[in-house]
Amino acid sequence: MDNLISKFKVKVNRLKKNLHPLEIRKKITYMSARNSKHVVVNPRLEAYMDKLIAKGEKVEDLYEMNELWKNERSYLQVPLTEARFLEVLVKSIGAKNVIEIGTFCGFSTAFIARGLVDGGIVFTCDEDSRYVQIAKNFWEHLGVSERIHFELGEATKILHRMVDDKPSLEFFDIAFVDADKENYRQYAELCMKLLRKGGVLLIDNTLWKGLVQYKDPRDNSAVHIQAVNEWVFETFGKNASMIPAWDGLLMVVKE
Repeated sequence: MDNLISKFKVKVNRLKKNLHPLEIRKKITYMSARNSKHVVVNPRLEAYMDKLIAKGEKVEDLYEMNELWKNERSYLQVPLTEARFLEVLVKSIGAKNVIEIGTFCGFSTAFIARGLVDGGIVFTCDEDSRYVQIAKNFWEHLGVSERIHFELGEATKILHRMVDDKPSLEFFDIAFVDADKENYRQYAELCMKLLRKGGVLLIDNTLWKGLVQYKDPRDNSAVHIQAVNEWVFETFGKNASMIPAWDGLLMVVKE
């Protein structure tokens, strides 16, 4: 064992001497010196987690998921681990009604729908019509179509209409926001009105490739997300938390 540890240390030292720090991150999964609880997830570790999650999936469903990932813009989808997290979270609070802002190919929508109690519904909307049929086909293959209501259109207009409709107020158990970053705050504010007390607001991509840590990230989306993060924690305080996984997932519980 001591010999193996020694060889590993030698390998790490060689990498440190020959590689740029950013390259070292790609080669080594390590724990931060400040907080040993934060693990850097490299492709190999991600594959390990995906393999574990795949154990709970039907072979035919995995095939459909893999087909969906062949889309040229599949990088816009949530990772499999995050999709399963959403499904388990929905189950854990017994959610019946969920609203999702940003549908794309319907990957996260399907997982959310699977976690709903009987009679539950996911209301999801997107203004891009190019992927609607792809999403509907995916939902059909996974057998969750009857649990999903899709609406094509601009999210802000749809949300304002729902807020003006009194039966929609405090109707939803969970709101998941994963759309254009420029309107994140407006989406969040409107979704909070639609959530019941004790409901959960989830905002995706709130670490935005790590760029939010910089005073001048030189990225328009990062600037908007920084503002949203500040607003959330100033407004909701101890009812808000940040999950440092994937590209960052912000959680808020409505009082």
